[in-house]
Amino acid sequence: MTQLEDARREVISYARLYRLWETNSWSATELDFERDKTDWHERLTDLQRDAALWNYAMFLVGEEAVARTLTPLIDAAPEYEQKIFLTTQTVDESRHHVFFDRFVREVCDLGRDTRTTLDAVDGHLTWGFRQVFAELDRVTEELRRKPKDRPLLAQAVALYHIVVEGMLALAGQHFIQRYIDRLGILPGFSAGIANVSRDESRHVAFGVKFLGELVQESKECRAAAIELWDRVLPWAAGVFVPPNRNRAYAECFDFTLEEIYAFGLRSFETKLRRIGIDPQEVALIARQDPTLSYEEKAEELWSLIDDGVLGDDRRTPEVGERSLEILVRGAARGVDPAIGRKLGGPVQLDLGDSVWHISFAPDGSARPVRGPAADAAAVISVSPADWALVAVGRLDRRRAVLTRRMRLQGPVRTRIALDRLFALN
Repeated sequence: MTQLEDARREVISYARLYRLWETNSWSATELDFERDKTDWHERLTDLQRDAALWNYAMFLVGEEAVARTLTPLIDAAPEYEQKIFLTTQTVDESRHHVFFDRFVREVCDLGRDTRTTLDAVDGHLTWGFRQVFAELDRVTEELRRKPKDRPLLAQAVALYHIVVEGMLALAGQHFIQRYIDRLGILPGFSAGIANVSRDESRHVAFGVKFLGELVQESKECRAAAIELWDRVLPWAAGVFVPPNRNRAYAECFDFTLEEIYAFGLRSFETKLRRIGIDPQEVALIARQDPTLSYEEKAEELWSLIDDGVLGDDRRTPEVGERSLEILVRGAARGVDPAIGRKLGGPVQLDLGDSVWHISFAPDGSARPVRGPAADAAAVISVSPADWALVAVGRLDRRRAVLTRRMRLQGPVRTRIALDRLFALN
């Protein structure tokens, strides 16, 4: 950890975060939405209303979920100052839900009360959103039963504060505020979302500090947090996927879906470093080329989403050449050098009409090359769709081999090595 990161951690104390909560308190019930009603119906197009409601629906349901699932963290937090702050956060999340609930019902005309408004927006929730919040329910319910389990507490903070708030919510709020300010619309909503963003930034600062302490104190907590991110990030990639992957849902407000993803990736990696974890320890990030910009990484993620590899596990991948290249290069970055050194030659990948091979340097490092290998030590034959499923963890590689969806050709010792060659899932 750098001296700058040490200094940041020193400045962010639990007492200071509590004082900021007292200083920045606000009322969700006093916001005036009269002008917002006019703007919503007269200044936004039908597409803009659909796009905005799709986004706001996830915030409405998400705020209800996080307010409901936060109490196990209060019980599990080991220090009194941590419990105090988490109690203030519960108040914040409930207030955020009241804010979104009022806007969706009073301005968007959906529902008669809190329950019917939640029901009215259910159809807007994405597959990725449902997976992430189902996991939040699961982890926090398990923590409720095992409040002394520190690795489980680390997972709850890693999901709650770092992914849901630090990666997803802050990204969504940033772009909402940007287009509202640019268009000069929805003043009541603008004031509310600014307050929500300030609260969320305070929550994330708490989570970074809290999780940083947990992972510094315990290797088990560190491993548990990374395991949680490895499981959840492929689902998180599907949270901001609009209906039919319609890019107009972002472009109608003068930004792109790739911009949202780049913002979220940058935010997530920044927080990992402040916690004291190298982003390359997280599988999804380790498979991305570290020399690429966040914008280029986001473009690659969207190639995989468009082809059905990420974003919605109900889709069967239809893998184009661009996505196939991304997956092969990502797999090569996951090669275990120790296994690579033992193979004695390159591994050829027969992926339908596309052929690649992985060559190995003397130190075991891997390099993907388009085309067949002249002297392959082994050959892996698999359809592009199944390779994609294995590469992102939707299909276990051992099951793929056992069911002959993936075939390994080569000497017995080589086939045994191949089973552990790619750290895909």
